[in-house]
Amino acid sequence: MAELAEPRQKQILQLVNAEGQAVASELARRFGVSDMTIRRDLGTLEDMGLVIRVHGGAIAGERSRFTNRLSTNARAKAKAVAKLADFLPETGCVYFDGSTTVLNLVKALKGRTRLQVATNNVETFNRLAAVKGPTPILLGGSLDTRTDNLIGPLALRSVEALAFEKAFFSAWGLDAGVGLNEVTMEDAQVKEQVARRARHVYVALDHSKLGVVTAGTWIHGRDKSILATDLEPDDRRLEPFRNVFSVII
Repeated sequence: MAELAEPRQKQILQLVNAEGQAVASELARRFGVSDMTIRRDLGTLEDMGLVIRVHGGAIAGERSRFTNRLSTNARAKAKAVAKLADFLPETGCVYFDGSTTVLNLVKALKGRTRLQVATNNVETFNRLAAVKGPTPILLGGSLDTRTDNLIGPLALRSVEALAFEKAFFSAWGLDAGVGLNEVTMEDAQVKEQVARRARHVYVALDHSKLGVVTAGTWIHGRDKSILATDLEPDDRRLEPFRNVFSVII
């Protein structure tokens, strides 16, 4: 059966690229092979940089790139993060992660000349630099071409040199059991380190992220964290997450 692996992997890649993602158990049924075989196939495709493995399957390799994320659920992202605009301070140092959700907050910073804003994403940094007001800070690190964020030991050391009054994040997914998570463990490491250095944490998610689980989980600090979504605060879909955050808005 080994000779069938390459054409099957090509078909799997076509399916992932067409749908944006694929579930391992469904692929196993489709091709009549074991879950272990599919995991090996996905591992091979990931090693080639063609897909990104996540919990239970894989997503297209380009899906997590910054420019590709810009147009995904754009209206819902903007609605969720708009709820956090009133929490932006006039002074001090805050953190914006490399998400296209938090990117929507940049325009609200105009005129805040006593505010410093750090980020680990070059595009976010450039947008910050174009706004008349805050001082942008770009963390060091290695460029992760899966997400276009800066990661690694230098990024973590850069975070240690800063203290944040507030940190603003999004995430790839939120699960009631494992919490916030990212497609890469390295990105999750940076976010967790920032959250530890922040007095207050704000997370904006559109409802499509609820219940999603990927490889890299991170701890945000429940008692100092607020979750904003595009749903009404009393929406029943948010019930599983009320113990994960101090407040949901």
